[in-house]
Parts: sequence; structure tokens; C-alpha cells
Amino acid sequence: MNILYHFRTQGRGPEGVHIAGIAGGLEALGHHVDFSSPTGVDPRHTQGANPFTGGQGGHSAWSWLARRCPGLIFELLEVAYNLAAWWRNWRQLRRRHYGLIYERHAFFLCATAWLARRRKVPLVVEVNELVGDERVREQPFFRGLAERCDRVCFRGATLVTVVSPHLERRVQALGVPASRTLVLPNAVDAADYAQPADGQALRRRHGFGQAVVVGFVGWLVPWHHLEDLMAAVAALAGRYDLRLLIVGDGPLRSDLAGQAASRGIADRVIFAGAVPHQEVPQYTAAMDIAVIPHSNAYRSPIKLFEYMGQGKPVLAPATEPIAMVVRDDANGRLFPPGNMDAFTAGLEALVNDAALRQRLGAQARRDVLAEHTWVRNAEKVLERLSALGVRPDAEGR
Repeated sequence: MNILYHFRTQGRGPEGVHIAGIAGGLEALGHHVDFSSPTGVDPRHTQGANPFTGGQGGHSAWSWLARRCPGLIFELLEVAYNLAAWWRNWRQLRRRHYGLIYERHAFFLCATAWLARRRKVPLVVEVNELVGDERVREQPFFRGLAERCDRVCFRGATLVTVVSPHLERRVQALGVPASRTLVLPNAVDAADYAQPADGQALRRRHGFGQAVVVGFVGWLVPWHHLEDLMAAVAALAGRYDLRLLIVGDGPLRSDLAGQAASRGIADRVIFAGAVPHQEVPQYTAAMDIAVIPHSNAYRSPIKLFEYMGQGKPVLAPATEPIAMVVRDDANGRLFPPGNMDAFTAGLEALVNDAALRQRLGAQARRDVLAEHTWVRNAEKVLERLSALGVRPDAEGR
């Protein structure tokens, strides 16, 4: 069938990886996906692109407004975007027959739910965050309106998918029955991980030798708490031959470099900068231990699945979404969120035991490729629609 995938984001960074992933999963099952967005980008080409610079997908009017507009004005534009979304998607539905609309939820966005109901097309809404939860941007000025739009959107959707149980509970609290919600953590493209990448060339390039390489992939921003990772590595550096490989860019890069210098580990920290998404597996493969220093109650970090897909032992906080995927001492190591002593102790246990790293990493790879792929996520969406008695119309191809 034809599927219309609507999103209001720039289609870059992690969000682009997610959009491209689920669209690719649906296409791998034999469906055709068309994108609809204010930026007009194809996330399969912009996924993982640096959201802190210009570049492909970064020069649209919408992305310019996102960076420059005062928050109050931008929210009014988000509300007004419902008119543009209705018009754009209505024209798409007039031009081609679609058996399903898939939408990445955004604050104040509810026009698609109304249009899908009017056109009698099944609608899947994917939720990654909600008003009131910790987020990068400030909470909306028009919080009440955002919550009313959420209620309209979710109640009008055929199915609401979420990346964590926390978000599922919040969606259900808005009046959506449990049968129409589905928790789908993030995933990887199995084809990209059919064979683990080879990181030996990178290890030679950076002179890692026999050092244990602790790694992080992601944007250098405050909510990742990279200062905790820097502190843990510094605490162990005097006893072990360690290197810290940080892959990504962002506003904290110079600050983190200063922290490394002040802690006396500047010669052990490598800032790889932003790299193309297709090259990230090579950098991950060069790591011996992959770390997530911080996450929150609702986030399902894409880097978690990419680490595991490369067969790397993961050290991560035991938030509910992460603990759904990582089983402590089975396919990774968990620590209580925010507990620096436990974080450092968990890191030392992995640094000190190569056999443990091998065992955890091998199981992590098996688990991700068995259950957490974009194709499997797409299958679960279609299976739940079928269980709800929804048979999307495949005519009109």
C-alpha cells in the first residue's frame, strides 16, 4: 500500500534516523512511503546530519524560524502550521490513494487527525515527547492548548505508538484505550549491522594500541551529562590505560575540552567531531565500552541500539525505557540514574574484564538484531492494526 508519512521536524539528527528507520522498515515490507513536511527533505538523505549547523535540510524557512524566532511567536506559528499541514496533506491525499497515514507527533499538531477521520484513512501517530516532560526547549507558553491538541490528535488516531512506557501511560491518561497504544523502543537497520564494522583502522589512526577505549556517540549538549563521563574516566585514568573517544559536535565541545585539560586527561580524550551517519559504525567499532551517561524517564536513545548492534558492552542508566532493552549483567550493565559512584564502579568493572565485555557485547548484538530492528517495529505496527480490525486499503497503487 501507499503510506503518507508526515512530520514537522527538520528531519536531521536523531529524529531523522528514526523517521528514515521506520519508513525504511515499512518499505522493506513491500509498502511505498511518501514524505510530507514543511522542510521538504527526505530523511533518508539527511538522517544524522548535524542539527547545530546549516547544510542539507538546514536552510528551509521552517528551520530558520526554529532557530531565530522568540518562543512565544514560534508557538503561534506551530499552531498556525495546522492550516499548512491540512492543506499539504489534503493535496497529497487527492493526488494519490493512501492506505495509511503515519505521523510523527509535534506540539499543537492535530489537523492530520481531523483530515484522516474525514477521509476515512487509518492514522498512526508516533509520540516521542509530551508537554510537561523534560525537554530541550522550554515548556510551551500555551501548555493548555498543547494538551487539548494532544487529546484531539490521540483520540482521533487509529493507533498511538510511543517509545517508552512513561509516554504510554500519559497517552492513556488522555483517554486513549490501552488497545490503541503500542510501546516501540527505537531500533537499528538490520542490513547496516549484518556484519559488525571494523574499527581497527581508526584505532591505528589514533594510536590507541592496547588501551581500553571508552566511547560516546551523540551531540555535545547539556542533557547528556558528559561531565559525568569525563569525571569517571579521570577517576580511573591513573590506574588503567584508558582513552575516551567522543563522536559528535555541539555547543559544549570547547567546555568539555577544558574539563579534560583541568582533570589532566587531555591527552587521553579524542574529539572526533560530527561524522556522517553511515560512518558512525566504524567509530563505534573502535570502542571497547560504549556509554550513555544520562537519559530520562521517557527517552529511548537511538545510540543504545547502535552500540548494541555493533556488539559493544553498554553502560547506561537504569531508566525504564533503557531497562526494557538492557538486562543488567546479561546484555549490558546498568547503574542507578545520577549515581556517580555506581557509574564509575560499573565502568571500572568493564575496563577490568575483557571477557565480561565480550560476553555482554555478543548478547547485546543478538538481542538487538532479533527484536529491535526497524523492520520488526514496522511489523508490530501493522500487526496491531490488524488486531484492531483495521485492514488498510492497498488499492490505488
